This record gives sequence, structure tokens and C-alpha cells, in this order.
Amino acid sequence: MLDLKRLEILQRFASCGSIAATAAYMGYSSSAVSQQLATLEREAGVALIERTAHSANLTDAGRELVEHATAVLAAAELAQSRMRARAGTISGRVTVSCIPGLAVGLAPHLAELQRRHPGLTIVAHQTEPSVAAAAVLDRTADLAVIDDWTQEPIQELAGLTVHRLHREPIVLALKAGHPAASDTGSISVATLRDVVASETWLTAPLGHISRTASDVGLAEVGVQPARRWEFDGLHVRARLVSTGAGIALLPVSVVDEQPGVVGLLLRPRMYRYVHILTRSTTREDPAIATCVDTARRALKPPTRRR
Repeated sequence: MLDLKRLEILQRFASCGSIAATAAYMGYSSSAVSQQLATLEREAGVALIERTAHSANLTDAGRELVEHATAVLAAAELAQSRMRARAGTISGRVTVSCIPGLAVGLAPHLAELQRRHPGLTIVAHQTEPSVAAAAVLDRTADLAVIDDWTQEPIQELAGLTVHRLHREPIVLALKAGHPAASDTGSISVATLRDVVASETWLTAPLGHISRTASDVGLAEVGVQPARRWEFDGLHVRARLVSTGAGIALLPVSVVDEQPGVVGLLLRPRMYRYVHILTRSTTREDPAIATCVDTARRALKPPTRRR
């Protein structure tokens, strides 16, 4: 019988790409990983890793066994989830990844959850939406909190459960008192063109989901910023707007948290969506379910400041 832990190491090797990276991720020494993979090869009766002086790569048999390992480990995780559901205890280790812009709202609730359940350990770190689904599926994270600025429904992937939380408008953020601010709380396309042409445009660096969505939204209404300043972080850009350094497209909740900034609704509307991603095999695990419920309460739809 092939050992589950060694199958997990093989699967992790396939995703990490090297013995050193696998060892670093799993907290083992490189020699320990090499020994476990060598033992798995003896158990399988076939070479799984092709080693050279400077690299190690999966053989055809190794790639085939990784496919089997993925199915076996998923079945084992589902069985474990169901047994934990029968026990009804909230315990174990849950790795939560979250985009930085939502971490401040989520973190206190996760900390309180740990205090209420001493047997539960939550490991939290930041993530990028573009890699969150892959991280959950390969078990780098158990739960990922992301936002989605595209206007299309998030793609469902095999083995992934998407918990849709809420959507909120994207608004044009201006310093309070800006001449373009209106009593209606919205901005026409014509006025948007004029404002963007005359102001410095504050945006995320290339490759960020908010940057891509903002560029597409502006292009659709024929708007091209004359000057761009690139800064990572929604709250950083909101703070810059409050100083009068420029204007930006931001979620309404971020604008409402920043004194000295007003937000004008766009025509046509733009939205960002907030989702939680988990593996389908963990849906019955009480610890995962409790973390999802906690995140849902912590990240409830924002109420606009009056």
C-alpha cells in the first residue's frame, strides 16, 4: 500500500518544481524529502523522479502517479471532513489567505475565533486573486478571500467551491470639494472624460485585477488618462486621493472609510465582487465551515456612509 504522506510529498514536488522548494514548503530538510521520494519509488516499484546533478524531474510514471495521488488525497480529505463533522469539534489547522484590502476587516474575527476554540490554529497570509484558486486546490491554502473586478461570474473549477458574499459599486474617488462632485452622487461619461483628462490617474500596477478592470472600463467609454501614478493597495490610493494628488476608481466601502474623499457612481455601473474559495472536499469540516461563516459575517455588505 502506498503511503499517503509520501503521495502528498510527491504531489507537492510536482507543484513546487524542485526538492528544495518542496522541503521549504513542507518544513522538511531536502534530504528528508529525497529519502521519502526514494522510499515511494521502492513502494511503487518504478522510477518516479529523474535526477541529474542540478535538477530533478518527474518521469512519465511519476506524472501518472501524481494524477492518482490527487484523487487519493482528495478522497482521504473528504473522509476526514466527514469524520470531523460526526465528531462536531472545531479544531485542527486552517490556512486562510486573503487580499490585503479585506484583511483588516477579517483578522479580528479570525483572532476571536481562535480564542473561542483553543484546539483551532488559523494561519493567515495575503494572496493575489489570480493565484488564489490554484493555491486552494493544491492545498497551499484551505480558504481564500478574494475580490473580483470583472463583470463576469467567477469560473467554477472542479474541486472548488465558491461562496459568493456580496457586490459593491466601484466609484470615481475625488477629494472632497472637487468641482466635479455633484449632489446626484453620480458622474456622466462626458464629465468623466473631462476630469480624467485634467487630473493625475491613481491606479494599481499592471497585472493587478483592479488595474485591468479599470483600464477596460475607461476604454469602453473612450477615456484615456493623460498621467498615471501606480501604487499598490486600495487604501493607499484612497489616502492619496484625500491629499489631492489625483483621482481613482475604488470600491465604495474603501472611499467611505477615508475622510476627505467622495465617490461618484459611474454610468454604466461597475462593481467588485467578494468571494470565499474552499475545496469541495472540506465542505463538511466544522473548522472550515466555521471559518467561512466567520468571514461571511466579517465581510458583510458595506453600508454607505451618509
